Amino acid sequence: MKLFKVFLSFFLIVAILWGGSFFFPRTYKVERSISINKPAATVYGFMSNLRNWEQWSLWNKETDSTLHFFYGKRSDSTGGRQYFNGSLLGYGRFEIDSVYPDHFVKYDLYMHAGNVNANGLFRMESNGGNATILHWIDSGDVGNNPVYRYMLPSKINSTEKAFDEGLARIKKVLE
Repeated sequence: MKLFKVFLSFFLIVAILWGGSFFFPRTYKVERSISINKPAATVYGFMSNLRNWEQWSLWNKETDSTLHFFYGKRSDSTGGRQYFNGSLLGYGRFEIDSVYPDHFVKYDLYMHAGNVNANGLFRMESNGGNATILHWIDSGDVGNNPVYRYMLPSKINSTEKAFDEGLARIKKVLE
């Protein structure tokens, strides 16, 4: 009887945690912005070439000293690819999904043999003359996995901090 109570208690705890996860959102959207004192064409030209991303990315040799980048035949338009490999970050790639000159660069990130995917967008908004507001947007769906749902607020918080730092680096490089 004592063993039954232990199993029942364990089952109830798991059921409560699993059921509670449905009160957490399954979708997310993170958007951060920064004003850059350059025209939208300049910002677009920089952001649409994946070879430039090494200059501002938080994924760099400081984060992973074994990190290596290599590129597909194209790196500056739709279909352009940047591959990376490092002991800490693993193997993955960025791929430009679509572009609209002077307006946006949409990309996909694939990591860990495609088991982790993310979609992102850099949107340029002219702020009069030689200034541009650069928006970095990430959104997605974590599905019904209860662990991912519980972790989502932490993921959103860390993504916001990473976007703020990345945008500040982009501004520094461009200005």
